[in-house]
Amino acid sequence: MLQFKHPSDISQLSPSDPAHPVTQDLISRLITPLTSPSGHYDNDAYGWIVLIQEGDLERPLTDVWPDGEWTLLDIPWEGILLRDGFFQAIYLANNDFGLVFIIPDAEWLSQSVREMLEKHLDP
Repeated sequence: MLQFKHPSDISQLSPSDPAHPVTQDLISRLITPLTSPSGHYDNDAYGWIVLIQEGDLERPLTDVWPDGEWTLLDIPWEGILLRDGFFQAIYLANNDFGLVFIIPDAEWLSQSVREMLEKHLDP
């Protein structure tokens, strides 16, 4: 799992990584506009972007919720899009804070995770 809480966090991904373009696009639309001229972005107030990797599917997402037991299957999704080979799953905690999970449409997705994603997929 990779988390993107600041525009510079894109450096975690190689430009050749298939997830780079979708991640960069989300950072530029969701994080960059709220980043102050001094470079501060309040991810605790507004949220961030999470890239799910193989191995993250059915384990508790304690990287995101340290005291929680939620897995991808437990999150109350606001909506899910499938774009350019990646699911973009949106979790909104309130009117200000949200998380976008980028989940590759990969062969390693378990049947239960794939079914959940497709169930919530926006038409």
